[in-house]
Amino acid sequence: MSPSSRAVTRDGVALRFWEWPGAEPSTLLLHGVANYGRYWDDAATEIDGRLRLIAPDARGHGDSDRHGIGYERDEFLKDVIAILDDTGIAHALVVGHSMGGGHAIGLAARHPERVRGLVLVDHSPQPMPEGATRARRLTSTRDDRFDDRAAALAYLKRTSPGYSDHVYEGRLEHAFRATDGGGLVWRSDRDALARIFQHGLPAAERWAELERVRCPTLVVRGTRSQVLDERTARRMVDATHGRLLELDAGHNIALDRPHELASAIVELAGSL
Repeated sequence: MSPSSRAVTRDGVALRFWEWPGAEPSTLLLHGVANYGRYWDDAATEIDGRLRLIAPDARGHGDSDRHGIGYERDEFLKDVIAILDDTGIAHALVVGHSMGGGHAIGLAARHPERVRGLVLVDHSPQPMPEGATRARRLTSTRDDRFDDRAAALAYLKRTSPGYSDHVYEGRLEHAFRATDGGGLVWRSDRDALARIFQHGLPAAERWAELERVRCPTLVVRGTRSQVLDERTARRMVDATHGRLLELDAGHNIALDRPHELASAIVELAGSL
């Protein structure tokens, strides 16, 4: 089932989000840096109406507005609360991948009344150096425009090899938009991405925030991840009194293992 979409405006910034109808608890899906709400499509297909799903395009990403300012952590949290308010969700199960995991932790720590549970998908308060360096390099050095889909696909396969044709097709559809001249440009904004990295919290603050989380928490780690190592994942579990699920996946678990991830999300939701 394809999701519906609409936008809510907060302080002049239009925030697009995607919704799949389903049962309670309502579940918020927060994507990582340079991604988009439709990143969760395959997991949503696997969940198949067992949960109501809301997947925003973070500001500066997807079909949400791009602005030259407003990429501090607090702004993203205020955006999420605006979307929860607009959709009538008093408290949600919050699933966050990578950057979205950091936002999910911030929401649970600072606004615990809005969060029923957390699923942290390959998010690390202290990322492995190779993963952090790769993310900065890819977002800062990527080509701004591609002549056609073939050129964009070649770029994706070169920089992120090993996915199925289905996954690449989804990324072509949702990571790029067509220009009037027939080329493709990114839906995420290069300047926004740079500002997000610039405003990242120090590791000590990230750990302190995680230790304030009191809701049921599942940490999901890809065993081939270059972002979240096993030792850090176990420390996260200890900090939250949560559980750890490790899957044969890289950093993008929702693309590598959507069925297993969806099952874990539904299982946690059923326990809340």
